[in-house]
Amino acid sequence: MSVESDDDLLTFLNPDEFGVEAVYVSRDSAIEPKPVVGIFDDEGSNWNPSRWSGTEYQLQMGASVTSSGPTFLCRTSDLLKGGRKGEKLTIKGQEYRIEDKRPDGSGLSMLLLMAND
Repeated sequence: MSVESDDDLLTFLNPDEFGVEAVYVSRDSAIEPKPVVGIFDDEGSNWNPSRWSGTEYQLQMGASVTSSGPTFLCRTSDLLKGGRKGEKLTIKGQEYRIEDKRPDGSGLSMLLLMAND
């Protein structure tokens, strides 16, 4: 079984084929935003109950809905400290917040995103 290098993974994420370029912003304000390449999938939807102006009782219940939503597959090595919840990506002019990260063990991580609007 072969193991891909970081350069091999970049070939898979090539913006001239399936990938896109994004700007990654760390939660650490001392670190400059940096470009990263990955595969963006904006199918599905996210529903955040905190954005919904239901009754006080409904907001306190802490309900959550999990569904497929925007994702970004990129090299784990491109993410500072491995990528953390609350960090941001700007993709095609839209800013997204990282809600979860799922490393696949091969050097790639799937970031689950929420539109930051």
